[in-house]
Amino acid sequence: MMQPGRATVMVMVRPEQNADTAPDSAFGFSRQPSPGGFFGVTMNYRKIRPAAHLPALLILLLFLCTGEAVGGNAVTTLADRVQTLQLGMQGYVLGSPLTGAQREVASTHPVAGGYSGTYRFRDGALVVVVDRKTDRILAMYERQEDVGFDRLKGMVARLMTAFAEPTTMAHDRILYWAFTGEGQVSEEAFDRARKEQRTGELGILATVKFSSTMDITAGESGDESTEVPEERKGTIYFIISSDPMVQAFMADQG
Repeated sequence: MMQPGRATVMVMVRPEQNADTAPDSAFGFSRQPSPGGFFGVTMNYRKIRPAAHLPALLILLLFLCTGEAVGGNAVTTLADRVQTLQLGMQGYVLGSPLTGAQREVASTHPVAGGYSGTYRFRDGALVVVVDRKTDRILAMYERQEDVGFDRLKGMVARLMTAFAEPTTMAHDRILYWAFTGEGQVSEEAFDRARKEQRTGELGILATVKFSSTMDITAGESGDESTEVPEERKGTIYFIISSDPMVQAFMADQG
């Protein structure tokens, strides 16, 4: 097990909130729709004189349509890059469109709430967040409450089976996997960038984060001071997401 260190974590987890009632979305942000319609533009059509304003209207419509296409293309381009990393769980791949079978699951197991332009659904314990326009997966997460240390070890084992050794650990309660377009960032590269305060230069494209209210290594050393009482319970959580893809999606929403 790697030595605990301090990590700059891009995706904030709020353990006290229920997964089904997370603040406005799985991403931990809240954003109100802009006034004036989808594009933030209001027009009084009754006052428009077609002959005089037609050129201006054509320019405005061209600008709006071009802006929408550029935003959509940015999301699609990033989603295509993220998809090549093949990060996911239970057959769901971050950045990829839902399959027909997955859309059926989505239609029968919806989760209420979510950010504008997205929908969420549950497959077992896994919650998947999807772009409503493209059916592409924006994030997926799983939260288990009131569980013991055995369940914690089980979730960590699942994540390490899927994503290998984590890039870094923080406070003995957070595991963090970071990926660029070329693959996983090594522990050494991440630690070096962190010490030099240039983690932003790594070009991190997607992340996996695990968080626990219990110490991850408790009970493993044989030291009685680190043993976890059998009756102790806690909350464990992981999220798979791409910060650049989410930011592009939000920008595309206006």
